[in-house]
Amino acid sequence: MNGSSANPGTSAQPWKSFQDIFAQGRTYGSGDVVYLRSGNYGAAVVNGGVSSGNRTIKAAPGAVPRMKTLRFAAGATHWTVDGVLVSPQEADGTYTTANLVQFDSGATNDILQNSQVRAASDEAADTWYNNDWVNRSGTGIVVIGSNDQVLNNQIRNVRNGVMLERTSTAGAGATGGVVRGNSVNHFWEDAYRCKVSGCLIEYSSAVNSYAVVPPGTESDPPHRDMFQSYRGDGSFTPVANVVLRGNVFVSRMGTRYSKIPFQYDGKYTIQGLSAFDGPYSNWTIENNVVQVEVGLAMGLYGMNDSRIVNNTVVPRYPAADSEIRLTDQKDGTPPTGDIVRNNLAHTFNTAAAADAQHSNNITVGTSYSTYFVNYQAGDLHLKAGDPAIGAATDRDAPTVDADKKARSAPYDVGAYEF
Repeated sequence: MNGSSANPGTSAQPWKSFQDIFAQGRTYGSGDVVYLRSGNYGAAVVNGGVSSGNRTIKAAPGAVPRMKTLRFAAGATHWTVDGVLVSPQEADGTYTTANLVQFDSGATNDILQNSQVRAASDEAADTWYNNDWVNRSGTGIVVIGSNDQVLNNQIRNVRNGVMLERTSTAGAGATGGVVRGNSVNHFWEDAYRCKVSGCLIEYSSAVNSYAVVPPGTESDPPHRDMFQSYRGDGSFTPVANVVLRGNVFVSRMGTRYSKIPFQYDGKYTIQGLSAFDGPYSNWTIENNVVQVEVGLAMGLYGMNDSRIVNNTVVPRYPAADSEIRLTDQKDGTPPTGDIVRNNLAHTFNTAAAADAQHSNNITVGTSYSTYFVNYQAGDLHLKAGDPAIGAATDRDAPTVDADKKARSAPYDVGAYEF
């Protein structure tokens, strides 16, 4: 059925294009839903909005609305986009290294949920070599506006996954951003990034980081992290009140692509949960699972007055090095006021945090078969008879685990309750 911009936008008389939704004079009440049928909606832009309530643009039942890119423009507010496919290759057969989804500065209180975001289909990406990844994949989702949410999306075949960015040395940008229930699979730089205060990243995952090296960077290849925070602007404005909860980061697992390696120059390159530069304050880092081959599995620089509790951090088999590192910020100032409890890790490097409260942490060493259901396969749930069972304190501990399973006294050490 062909639509028309002059139509009333009913099922029998639909509009023609995505931008018809925002035509002058059209208004929507709180709770209104605009349904999208299958088709190519091109470079879709969400505009306008209201100060309260929420309006939804949603895939019709059984439909697959395809978009080359999706942008929430400055001034777009209280819009939810639900159930779309953002993929330039699948929309019109082209590629872009630009951001696939972007929440502009000034786009506030918007939501993207239950959607698929990828540079190309898995079938196409499986044929890519190094330079194809460089020239055909961009960042999945970039958030610059405040109080936006990225919920339950599948992000694949991208350079970066979800980026919460800052726009000034004072720390403006994607403050109050919520990233929940997302997966990032098949990527080659950072899976998640938060450079602003007040962001929440929880119950999300990242897997399969490839060693893509852009031409000209062979001597200094990309710095890859499952999660990364850094200032990058020369300021010392603290990044505060960040929550990282219940995330599962695994460097390699499941189906992989055959044309691109996990290693560069014989080495794995993906780091784990990293907060560089500093200062940081009042972070909550709990119930996270980190398995990478590089020793810096959890690196916290200049982390102050923060809780690092009930995390599981071990090398991805067959690597031998992995640690929780709590150390000085970039200017040499040591961290203060931290709480480090109930963590299950290969090793700890936290001596720089001289006044931190340490308790009920377990150093696993290489006794993986003693603690985990199937370490080699990446299953880090606790096994029967595990020394971590009942060995935690409930002080400062989350009441649920990484699977959202209720903890029962006495609590278990690590991200998973037996």
